[in-house]
Amino acid sequence: MSVDALPLRDIKPLLPIPDLSFYMLLGVGVAAVAAVAALLVFGTKLWRMFRNQDPRFAWLERLERMDMNRPKETAYTMSRYGRLLAKEKRQKEIMAELEARLERYKYRQEVPPLDEETKRYIKLFIEMTRDAL
Repeated sequence: MSVDALPLRDIKPLLPIPDLSFYMLLGVGVAAVAAVAALLVFGTKLWRMFRNQDPRFAWLERLERMDMNRPKETAYTMSRYGRLLAKEKRQKEIMAELEARLERYKYRQEVPPLDEETKRYIKLFIEMTRDAL
């Protein structure tokens, strides 16, 4: 028997193989972009949480949120946090003047509203402290 006379069995035509490499690359790219976006969001939240680690920022925020229409609370809050925040010579001078002015709003049952000069001193101190931080 010759080689040409042998019947061919089991040989099938080549099957087409689907090429999914483009879709796989696209999926990896989308996953990478999503991972970078998640890291940015998480990193931003962490940064916001830990950037105010310095308590002076919290004290300054507390002073900025004071209600000037409540003179007794304003006097106590300003005295407490103002002493902590006053670091420079000029701030200490203003704080000493403020403490003298705020003394009449403390230790009494009924207190008058804050006068405009005291409010200006408080605003000046807050502004100077904000610039110093």
